[in-house]
Amino acid sequence: MNQYFLLRTYFQVSRLIGLCNLQYDASNHRFILNHVPTVTYCAILNVSYLLILPFALFLLTGNIYDCPDAGMFAVVYNVVALTKLLTMLFLMSSVWIQRRRLQKLGNDLMKLLHKFRFHLGNDCRNRCLCKALLTSSRFVLLTQQLVTRDSLVNCEGNSSLRRAMVPYQMAAIVYALIMILLMSYVDLTVYMVEVAGNWLLVNMSQGVLEMVQDLEALPGRNGIPREMGLMQILAAWRKLWRRCRQLDELLKQIVDIFQWQLLFNLLTTYIFTIAVLFRLWIYLEFDKTFHIWKGVLYVVIFLTHHVEIIMQFSIFEINRRKWLALLEGVANLWDINFSESQCSKSRGMILSRKLEFSLFYMNRKLQLNPKRVRRLHIVGLFDLNNSSVHNMTRSIITNVLVLCQIAYKIYG
Repeated sequence: MNQYFLLRTYFQVSRLIGLCNLQYDASNHRFILNHVPTVTYCAILNVSYLLILPFALFLLTGNIYDCPDAGMFAVVYNVVALTKLLTMLFLMSSVWIQRRRLQKLGNDLMKLLHKFRFHLGNDCRNRCLCKALLTSSRFVLLTQQLVTRDSLVNCEGNSSLRRAMVPYQMAAIVYALIMILLMSYVDLTVYMVEVAGNWLLVNMSQGVLEMVQDLEALPGRNGIPREMGLMQILAAWRKLWRRCRQLDELLKQIVDIFQWQLLFNLLTTYIFTIAVLFRLWIYLEFDKTFHIWKGVLYVVIFLTHHVEIIMQFSIFEINRRKWLALLEGVANLWDINFSESQCSKSRGMILSRKLEFSLFYMNRKLQLNPKRVRRLHIVGLFDLNNSSVHNMTRSIITNVLVLCQIAYKIYG
């Protein structure tokens, strides 16, 4: 079962950190919820996370008014690092309230993968590993924001009290890193499911291409051989289209379950990116202890963080392109079949009607103005596509320019 390794690994690690209590039943290739030790373990961890959260935030931000050397921008830069922790409440509620729905979706996805004898190719593995590597930039950024020279944790206020609080602050930093891991897992999960869905769409497009080849190989005139061939193609198409609908519904529900978490993850990542870029400019412009390696570090963190946002959006754009490729294949199949169908009661005409319904469905799904036919992906605010990420990039640059003007006005 090597083809399921990545999916199994995700659920095992998510169970280890208390994110989800789904237990994988290897004998039946299904996910189950009624595993009592796992439920108890995850419940204890989640309650502990919630109870520790206010104390950790206090330890990491409690020195805001006691730091004589920390400027306004340094304080804001450090506090921004902790905004993602507040989204944990949405994460816990969305996972625990809808865990049975997640179980059903997980089992449906496993069925689809099994039917297509699915295995992640090198391209799929590389995409997932690249996304995981870029996601690790969040941990580097958080650590850099919390433990560097001008962080609130390293405030030079009361040195004796600071020395006494060091173990607790280090524990709070570890807690913050675990919370970032929980938040990052949602983004990575949605990304992996979309990668799997895109690969399934490639297999479906290949199936349509094979139907086109089979249709072209049939005898040109009507007769029993052609009708028998059309009967087999019609049955194959019904099965393929049923799986297409299942995959479409599955991808919609995954985004629907995690849409609030995705929204807050994107929002906090967006704020992170502004903070890093602005911090880079402040460092280059005003810092008297400039070191080239530190400037390079800021640039690398900014680029990796921004590329991660682009990847999160681009996988949905790739999904759209895969659906477009499937649409083109179905249109080609309909065109060849309709041009050769002469009898209104033949199997070919029935196949044409089935294909027409599929074309209407996919055209509606892929139309350029989605507001007319459906709710937008993320809480009805925007879709996850290249257009949205371009708008976000322009907004980041605009906000950084505004902050630079404010900094010049204050510090000259």
